[in-house]
Amino acid sequence: MTASVLLRRHWRAASDAQIGLAQRNARVSVSAFSAATAAHGSLSQNWIAGHEVLEFEHYPPDDLVDVRNGSQFYYHSHRDGDQEHGHLHLFWHATATGRRRYLKPGKPKWNRTEPTHLFAISLDARGLPVGLFTVNQWVTDGHWFDAAVTMACVDRFAMGHVAAYAHSCRWLTGFVRLYRPVIHALLLQRDKRIKRRSDLAQALQDRTLEVLSTTPIDWIADMDALAAESRRRGG
Repeated sequence: MTASVLLRRHWRAASDAQIGLAQRNARVSVSAFSAATAAHGSLSQNWIAGHEVLEFEHYPPDDLVDVRNGSQFYYHSHRDGDQEHGHLHLFWHATATGRRRYLKPGKPKWNRTEPTHLFAISLDARGLPVGLFTVNQWVTDGHWFDAAVTMACVDRFAMGHVAAYAHSCRWLTGFVRLYRPVIHALLLQRDKRIKRRSDLAQALQDRTLEVLSTTPIDWIADMDALAAESRRRGG
């Protein structure tokens, strides 16, 4: 099932209140995307800031971290593809049991053994989101949780105001909430694939297993479909 079909089915079964919330998240992300594009030339340029994009480098260099919400992300580029220019890796700071881990003042923001990777968002050269994917534990380190616990982290992911990055943070928060059903499906696919291996610990460190689940998305078409569902209900 494609991401767009999954979203349409989800919205068709959703309550009017849920459709209204999805519409608000869509408006937030569109407005923020437009503002970032107007201010920086594209969404991704808000993080790249005109620098040459070097393979595997983080943009911005120290990542973006919302200490209050425990959320973190960065942009980088290292995969060849027809559409992808680079991608965002999203994290949430959690303890080994999946509870919120609070960052201490003065502690380095990036510690690879602590932030839990949630999923990644592929962007094209225009800065438009074109795909979602999940990766194996060895790619980013951090704690490994099953789909249910990871989704609890996704639901708490939010990027508040970060100086100089307000537009892209608003876009990302709205986007994540809009695509929640697709993210959940990707995490379930990730777990299903990794469980094919008899030794989980070994599978999580298997360098031949990198991307565990992936799906292309059409952000604009999906928002049009959401608007059509709202109109169908008289909204």
